[in-house]
Amino acid sequence: MFYRISRPVFLTFLFFIFCGIQYAFAQQKELLETPVTINLPPDSLIRSLSKLEYQTRINFAFNPDLLRNKKTEGFRFVHTPLRSLLTRLLFGTGLGYNLVGNDIVISPQRIILRTVHGHVRDNSNGEELIGATVQISALEAGVNTNQYGFYSLSVPEGNYQLLISSLGYQSKLINIRLDADKQEEIELSLQERKLEEVVIRNSRATPNPILLNEQNYAAKQLNNAPYYAGETDVMKRLQMENGIKAITEGSSGLFVRGGNSDQNLILLDEAIVYNPSHLYGLVSVFNSDAVNNLQVYRDYMPANFGGRLSSVIVNRMAEGNSKEFHLNGGVNLMSARVAAEGPIVKDRGSFIVAYRRSLLDVFQSKFKLFNPNSVYYDLNAKANFKVDKDNSVFYSVYYGKDHLLSENSYTNEWGNLTSTLRWNHIFNSRVFLNVSAIYSNYSNLLDLNADTLSQKSQWSTAVKDLTLKADYTYYRSPSNQIKFGISGIYHSFVPGEMYRQEAFEFNISRDKSYESAVYYSQQMILSKSFELNYGMRLGVFRNAQEKRNVFDENGNRLEQYEHKVYFNPEPRINISYLPQANQRFFITYNLNYQYQQLIQNSTLAFSSLEPWIPASVRIKPQRSNHLALGYRYSPQVYIISANAYYKKLDHQLDLIPHAQIIRNPDIRNQLRSGRSDAWGMEFELNKTEGRFSGSLAYTYSKVYRKIKDLNFGERFVANYDIPHELKLSAKFELSKSFSFQSFFTYSTGRPLTLPVGYYQHDGLNVPIYEGRNTSRFPDFSRLDLSAQYKLKTRIAGQRFMGHTFSIGAYNLYNRKNPLYYHLNSSSFGSEKSTTEYGFGFYPWIAYSFKI
Repeated sequence: MFYRISRPVFLTFLFFIFCGIQYAFAQQKELLETPVTINLPPDSLIRSLSKLEYQTRINFAFNPDLLRNKKTEGFRFVHTPLRSLLTRLLFGTGLGYNLVGNDIVISPQRIILRTVHGHVRDNSNGEELIGATVQISALEAGVNTNQYGFYSLSVPEGNYQLLISSLGYQSKLINIRLDADKQEEIELSLQERKLEEVVIRNSRATPNPILLNEQNYAAKQLNNAPYYAGETDVMKRLQMENGIKAITEGSSGLFVRGGNSDQNLILLDEAIVYNPSHLYGLVSVFNSDAVNNLQVYRDYMPANFGGRLSSVIVNRMAEGNSKEFHLNGGVNLMSARVAAEGPIVKDRGSFIVAYRRSLLDVFQSKFKLFNPNSVYYDLNAKANFKVDKDNSVFYSVYYGKDHLLSENSYTNEWGNLTSTLRWNHIFNSRVFLNVSAIYSNYSNLLDLNADTLSQKSQWSTAVKDLTLKADYTYYRSPSNQIKFGISGIYHSFVPGEMYRQEAFEFNISRDKSYESAVYYSQQMILSKSFELNYGMRLGVFRNAQEKRNVFDENGNRLEQYEHKVYFNPEPRINISYLPQANQRFFITYNLNYQYQQLIQNSTLAFSSLEPWIPASVRIKPQRSNHLALGYRYSPQVYIISANAYYKKLDHQLDLIPHAQIIRNPDIRNQLRSGRSDAWGMEFELNKTEGRFSGSLAYTYSKVYRKIKDLNFGERFVANYDIPHELKLSAKFELSKSFSFQSFFTYSTGRPLTLPVGYYQHDGLNVPIYEGRNTSRFPDFSRLDLSAQYKLKTRIAGQRFMGHTFSIGAYNLYNRKNPLYYHLNSSSFGSEKSTTEYGFGFYPWIAYSFKI
């Protein structure tokens, strides 16, 4: 039987139900707003809830297993609403609460991630610290600061201790409450002596810079080594590293794992440096007073870098002291230098200006290759300003010049000019952006030999770059970082032409090129034992090569170009296995393309003449398939490493025998293409702390080339093949102020091509060759020693002046290391070759200061 309910009765029924629900909600709301006064000392969460239940007479329901290991801080609540009390009590535990009837149910809640971000800086000058570690040990979560000193760390909300550390600095603990995203700017103090207050425990889930593939050098790490003539030098410091070779004495060229010297991407504040040498390589262009940090990539090359095959060398210019004004400088037997730095607006902006000039003409020093009137100088300047907490701008400029004279008064001038304008922007706590506009200009001017001054002419080479790029970093989580970006470079090449003359028939065709790329890379911690780095770079290179001898019907020279476009993907991957927190095994693979190559005759041991030629219709871009295996182990203060690699390089170019670079417009047709195969093993032991520190390194490697029309089509060793190399460096600190340094190196002599006989033509000896690079220089060895003494003197009030006195000896046992062989065409029966040797024993003294 069905009963019909009238509308008024039904509406009345709904009204009473609604009122009941509202009353229940009101009762629950009133319950959560109940004021509570209670003292809860630090204890387990279960006991704290039990005490709260007893005092409030409110029932709490929970699974004891979920709360068993949860702890609470000490709290004192006075007339605090129960809602606020529970929020604070459960903060950081991953638990929440719900009101069910008159019972409060404690249960897991959705994890809310909060992000702490900011910069890590040196508290004495405000400089960003690159590669510093920021970690929360309790969660085994951490991150390293990027190349701009920025970090971002996302963790569940809670109360934590943030541990910040960097090599050479005192570690710092910061208590932080993460209930919202926060910006935390951190400053570290220099470590005067080893402290024991903070114990840093290695964590598999926290990146350990010592175990990473890249090498990171702070400015102060570059000073503690014996250098030639006391000149602190970035490139010479890198030549002391395992796996980085210098094929001859007094050269700044770097030959990394089977690659040629032009296959290294050398950057100064993101600008490409095409010739890093002063004095044909005796000194590099990098002034130590203007260096903040140096990063070297030899295994895994991040996808944001491209255009070279062997390595990436990133030199970050110092930004200046943002807290107080300082003046520093020094003098040695090579050069004098001075630098000034200080705040533009204290803690918001700073500047640095550094100038260096050689003293060869002052001391009348003679170095075999040039006369005492030769000179070089360089200038570094940089300024930065923090617009607000999320925006900073930077501008840097470098200008360097060499003016060298030979014995017969012919000159060679070359120099670099770079300029970088950067903008750093923090979109939010997880997204960081760097935008850069860059200019680079390398030029070279060489006198050509002539019998009379009126017949003398000059040969010019140059490369100009204009670059615009944007790099994004997304810190998705401590175990997942994403980088992506875009870049474009406009290249203008002058491979070689007569300077200020209308002799077009001798000029090498110019090129105008555009190189662009987009990239994506990701760094992931898959588990406590596995890490994955991978990336993809898509590069496009478009070249326009000037056509020669194109004229109109009236005989006027026309400007026409031959175009070629290359599009190449460049994948790379690195997989790391960490069986323990202080061990790392890794395997890495890189596919790289290089769209420009340095053309240089292999017989030229010392020359600044560097004509760069890009890929074109007839010249394919170089390609490298690079596979590497490695192991790092860091027990206490030691680092043990072993590496093996294989590198296959395609489209390698070399000149045919007797090819002339200067005044040779047909130089491209005298290039031959082939491949190189390089492999090797590297072993190293380092002691990083204590009064005695140092390293012992050994490398075995081979480099072969096989190029059409060279060496009868047979494989031959490259002229930078050095199979055995041993390096030993040591430092002993007698006291805080007095230290000794030494460096010893031994290596196989590099290959060269010597004649097996001569035949006479028109009264001159003409050499006869059987094969390419079939001879070798004698084995190379050298021992360098130095000592440093540091002291401070008070100059006014709390102002001090620091002094560093250094003495040393280069090539202590006066080893006669050949620089090159010179073949002459004298009459038959006379001497056929002349050997030029290195610098021999060379004592030196140096002084530097800082006010």
